Amino acid sequence: MKESKIIPFIDNVSHLSHEELNNTMVSNGFMGKIDQVNWKAFGYKPTVSFYLAHNNEVLCILYKVNEENVRATVVKDNDAVWEDSCVEAFFATDINKGYFNIEANCIGTVLVGYGKERDNRTHLDDDRMKTIKRVSSLGKEIIGKEHVHGDWWLQLAIPFEILGVTKGQTIRANFYKCGDKCKVPHFLSWQPISTPQPDFHQPDFFAELILGNPE
Repeated sequence: MKESKIIPFIDNVSHLSHEELNNTMVSNGFMGKIDQVNWKAFGYKPTVSFYLAHNNEVLCILYKVNEENVRATVVKDNDAVWEDSCVEAFFATDINKGYFNIEANCIGTVLVGYGKERDNRTHLDDDRMKTIKRVSSLGKEIIGKEHVHGDWWLQLAIPFEILGVTKGQTIRANFYKCGDKCKVPHFLSWQPISTPQPDFHQPDFFAELILGNPE
């Protein structure tokens, strides 16, 4: 397991333009690669990185993806985004109580669930879902499953209030890239997962991330 990492505090992260935020996240955010191929039956490996920063009010995530088949068919929040070109972040402050799964397809449709295990998860209501800001380089239009190759990025800004975190807190997390109904299905993770079949709902394999304080 990788050592604990710091999610940097960036004070003006909520007030930057999309281009400025991308540049700031790449220059000053924590960067990780979603590059673990855990299941031999799904060997396709798109190039995926993620960047993290916060301002003690929101957690910002920037995903940068290069893949052979970009698919986006889901346009309603809390629907089956994992079937599209999808990136995911799972977070827990106390694994014994439960964890969040925050999943987004490449056009910014988001699913958020909470619970102790894969089944019987509770989704956020529509009003709270609207507080999660999302911007995609691909816009919001549906992209058919035969669209071939693409570079894309996605920004998410998730309020601390949703995650139940406070400044300086240590959280546990893992990050993923999948596409269950993409032309080439794939299941990648940041931290390795040791299960017989693809399963991202594995909090035992989360790693520690610390919300950094202002310098």
